[in-house]
Amino acid sequence: MYTVNTQFYTNLNNNTIANFTLTQAHKRFIVQFVANVVQQLTAVNVDNAEEEQYFVRLTDVLEVLDNLQMLYNTADDDSAVFTFTLAQAAQALLCYDTEYRECIAEEFEDACNDAAADDTAFANLAANVFAAY
Repeated sequence: MYTVNTQFYTNLNNNTIANFTLTQAHKRFIVQFVANVVQQLTAVNVDNAEEEQYFVRLTDVLEVLDNLQMLYNTADDDSAVFTFTLAQAAQALLCYDTEYRECIAEEFEDACNDAAADDTAFANLAANVFAAY
């Protein structure tokens, strides 16, 4: 497991947040989570287009896809690591203007809690990501 980003940061409320280490396991988890969100939104849009003849979450999926691309753009192919920061992770999960932000946040928190049942390193991941936004 790589430890890449140990950092102090200031959130949007100008509060300095204590040191948190975003590991490669955390980063892979975040990338997989965001990719799953893209897949879920795509399925909703495809089903809705077929049944109702319109897209329901087209803007949301495009925004999430942009953030997934932003995370992928930090990948170092030579070492197979992601170099994105905690702030970039927070952006990828929380920057949405719609009510969908709360849905993604709740789903991410639930996914972190589920992962923490097997690996305590995930116990505070959601709280630290949310604090960074």
